[in-house]
Amino acid sequence: MHKIATLESVAEIRLGMPFKSAIQDAGEQGSCYLIQTKDIGLDGILDLGALTSVIPEGNPEKHYLFPNDILLRLRGPVFSAGIIEGNLGKPIITSNQLAVIRCNENLILPHYLHWYINSTSGSKYVRSLSEGTSISKINSKTVSKMTVKLPNLGVQEKIGFINRNWIKQKVIYNSLIQNGDVLFDGICENIINSEELENE
Repeated sequence: MHKIATLESVAEIRLGMPFKSAIQDAGEQGSCYLIQTKDIGLDGILDLGALTSVIPEGNPEKHYLFPNDILLRLRGPVFSAGIIEGNLGKPIITSNQLAVIRCNENLILPHYLHWYINSTSGSKYVRSLSEGTSISKINSKTVSKMTVKLPNLGVQEKIGFINRNWIKQKVIYNSLIQNGDVLFDGICENIINSEELENE
């Protein structure tokens, strides 16, 4: 029988950095990369390839993110979570539209929790909040009370390994699909253009 724990008992949960003004891309002048809601796919894949570079107001150091931090979208309709893999050369922060979850790895492993939040079992918690309402957002307090199945660390490691490898495969598949879309769109455009030239 697995243990059941609240998220706040096995992880630190906080909001990202608040931005008082509109977010603007500072390009090479930016001191930090910013992860926004749009950077986390509905399937839980975090795209670090096109992050906005910003100059945050005040001191952003306490908001810096680290590998294995989990970022949960707080606005629906899908409350998916991404996980940070690797470094980008500049510090990474996120806005307060996302919850930052940092695991106590003596109790719960990040890639296991990432899988769990995005799983059918994990998403039931969020769906239970919206029964009878049209809720489109949740808050960090609600997230902290989320219950999590807590198998032993060996089982968590197995599930985390599977989750990590499946994400890598999905990234490859998505890239192939995008490249295929460009290729076949070009083929179809060439057919139309050739047809038009023949009819002139």
